[in-house]
Amino acid sequence: MQLNCYPATLSSIRVFGAPFVCASCGDQLIAPTASAFVEGGEIRHYWECESCGATSSSSIALDERMPADSAQD
Repeated sequence: MQLNCYPATLSSIRVFGAPFVCASCGDQLIAPTASAFVEGGEIRHYWECESCGATSSSSIALDERMPADSAQD
């Protein structure tokens, strides 16, 4: 069994930790109302602003250098 380590880069941490802001009123959005994995390597988040009710979506491209399951003997 081999242990693989894929250290997170600062840019990938910022993508997942960056606050999302409503395009209509500028209020900070805390959590998406729904998220989905899109075939081809991205995660799509759907947002709804609690202040003004505007809806939007964002997507995060997954890093192709980090294999999901690379078991080696």
